[in-house]
Amino acid sequence: MALQLRYDALPGLMKVEVSGEASLGDLIALIDALSKQTLHSGHTRALVNLQGVKEGLKFTDHFSIGDEVARKLGHLDKLASVVPTERRTGTSEKVANAQGMRLRVFVSEEAALEWLNEP
Repeated sequence: MALQLRYDALPGLMKVEVSGEASLGDLIALIDALSKQTLHSGHTRALVNLQGVKEGLKFTDHFSIGDEVARKLGHLDKLASVVPTERRTGTSEKVANAQGMRLRVFVSEEAALEWLNEP
């Protein structure tokens, strides 16, 4: 994986800071790593900050990411990701949520944390 990941266990949730250049394969590997980490730690909520990631994903890539999130992170009660404003498409969020996932994509980490900490 070409991405750098930093995990922080916060009260009630797992936070992951991600940086580097990413292909679709790198982001799928990130989803796999987050699945293993949260299953191992027992966390049921996670925040993935992707603001430090450079990518050039196509619409179909975002669709694939949403599908992978739903398949591999369905054990989470809530998942929030934070992306730069110009990269927020809503595609992965719609795809994952249509499959029963509670994923929200934010442009602010504060807003993401607020949502994750709601009951």
